[in-house]
Amino acid sequence: MNKEDLKYLERIRAGSEESLVDLYRKYRDNFVTWSQTQFSVSEEQAKDIFQETMIDFYQNTVSGQLDQLTCSLKTYLFQIAKFKLINLLNKDSRTTYLSDLNLINSESQIYTMDNESDFNSDQINEALSKLPEDCQKVLRLYYHNEYDMTSIARELNYKNANTAKSKKSLCMQKLIRELAKMSKILVL
Repeated sequence: MNKEDLKYLERIRAGSEESLVDLYRKYRDNFVTWSQTQFSVSEEQAKDIFQETMIDFYQNTVSGQLDQLTCSLKTYLFQIAKFKLINLLNKDSRTTYLSDLNLINSESQIYTMDNESDFNSDQINEALSKLPEDCQKVLRLYYHNEYDMTSIARELNYKNANTAKSKKSLCMQKLIRELAKMSKILVL
């Protein structure tokens, strides 16, 4: 976490609503654009999610649950908001594939808008090792071996490519949760 982020945290802990509003304005539009591109949500949904995220962030900060971060505030906020988006999409019975996340290749990252690498390959491999074996296989075949969904379905005896896609999506969510635990990100 950089010095600017630390100052934001300290001011918000001290009750500065102005700092919270500044932080909200600083990242909201960036998040809205990203979430519309990655998750095909409406602008209104994206803004609502980000606002909920800021409320959770504020409550975690003021209550003392959030005392330090191992990543930037931007990454922290976007991670919480991303989990909220996934939950929203699951509630709406939509299927979201996170195929554009290149997690297993060396020097990959879960999510960064500003090219900072929050997770190195050792951390990703550690989180991956905590997943069930079938998830490990699917993710390694897709990201490491660069198999397409049809090849994964054939290799793992799945019914078809759509089954492989669904499995990969579920496994990605599990991997993201493990990585979030490792970064001590609070997801409500």
